[in-house]
Amino acid sequence: MATLKKLMTLLSKEGLLDQRADVINLYTGGRTSSAKELTPFEIQALCDTITENSQHTLDKKRKRVLASIFGLYKKMNKKVSIEYVKGHACRAAKVDDFNKIPASRLDSIYNAFLKAQKDLEYSGRLVEIHNFEQTTYN
Repeated sequence: MATLKKLMTLLSKEGLLDQRADVINLYTGGRTSSAKELTPFEIQALCDTITENSQHTLDKKRKRVLASIFGLYKKMNKKVSIEYVKGHACRAAKVDDFNKIPASRLDSIYNAFLKAQKDLEYSGRLVEIHNFEQTTYN
């Protein structure tokens, strides 16, 4: 059976410690906003829900990171393997295992590769404009 300590740890890992009263209030349907007033069953169910949502959210974030890295290489017309892309993400996060990248780092890696894609598109347009001007003037 889960304890209050486990619940607080899960809330802290998810960055919800400051909003715990709101989370508990929402989960209990407005009955209480205090963790001390939760029944052992409610604590266990809330811990299970947080854990399940956490894994689902992490999986989505991992897939988004992979898609953003693949998207960058596609724009560069390079074919890469999933192992190469995971290795690239691991180097960016400075970890050895792709599944050990924390959620906050996954977000920053995703945003960095989206920005890289946009930068690549922009620089490609600049080159096209420059080439067009060169052929027009000559």
